Amino acid sequence: MRGAGTVAMMCCFLPGLALAQDRGGVRIHAGEGIAGLFSEVRGGAIWHDLENKENSFAINGELLFVSPVPARVTAGLDPLYRWVLEPRPHLGFSANTGGKTNKGYFGLTWTAMLARDLLRPDDGIRLDVLFGGSVNDGLHDRNLPDRKDLGGNLLFHVGVELGYQINPVWSVSLFFDHDSNGGLAKRNQGLNSLGLRLGFAL
Repeated sequence: MRGAGTVAMMCCFLPGLALAQDRGGVRIHAGEGIAGLFSEVRGGAIWHDLENKENSFAINGELLFVSPVPARVTAGLDPLYRWVLEPRPHLGFSANTGGKTNKGYFGLTWTAMLARDLLRPDDGIRLDVLFGGSVNDGLHDRNLPDRKDLGGNLLFHVGVELGYQINPVWSVSLFFDHDSNGGLAKRNQGLNSLGLRLGFAL
């Protein structure tokens, strides 16, 4: 899980960076959103497998739910620690446009605001870290020149996202994710994806 190392490194820096996070409407937090359940939708174009066997493009979409932790529970906590207690569940998919591997994924997203009110009121720079699992329709052990041998249809899914929060509703971000079985199967040719996404707070 080479991509997981990047995510782990970012997690080490998050506590210090999260000092810039504060309430103010830039993000949708626990207890907010449509019906107190849905938080945000994100989607965009993804470069699938980054100059490797399955090099192609995919369409990505993701739905984030509000954190199961009510806002009143974390409201008085120092921002240094608050982000840890506010993960948002997510469900997403990547549909490949070149006949390669498609996937659906699920897990938790942690968000830290790195800076606020940069160019206009209520804008900001945010960092997201996600961890969970994915289900794919890829190959296991075929040794083909244009397909990855993933070792299984259920994989670990990790990622990071760096975004500009334009206002409390819209955002644009650079997204990277990684899928692999973590060496639990005979074959472990993981998938990396990189892309641009738009976000819309619900």
